[in-house]
Amino acid sequence: MCAPTPSASPLTERETEVLRCIADGQSNKEIAAQLGISVSTVKFHIRDILHKVSATDRTQAAVKALRQGLF
Repeated sequence: MCAPTPSASPLTERETEVLRCIADGQSNKEIAAQLGISVSTVKFHIRDILHKVSATDRTQAAVKALRQGLF
């Protein structure tokens, strides 16, 4: 599941949830359904996540988050 984990992350709780879903291999549509938000909102969260973790794509963001212990 995409449950949030408390940490000293620069990400918001919701961004962490979205990133965990990305790491689980879910599509934007699946993430939206899982979290009860729109696909557009998922895209906004992903944009912010990429900026905050200095990543160029979803996969790189998930790998960096795992390596940095963000979840």
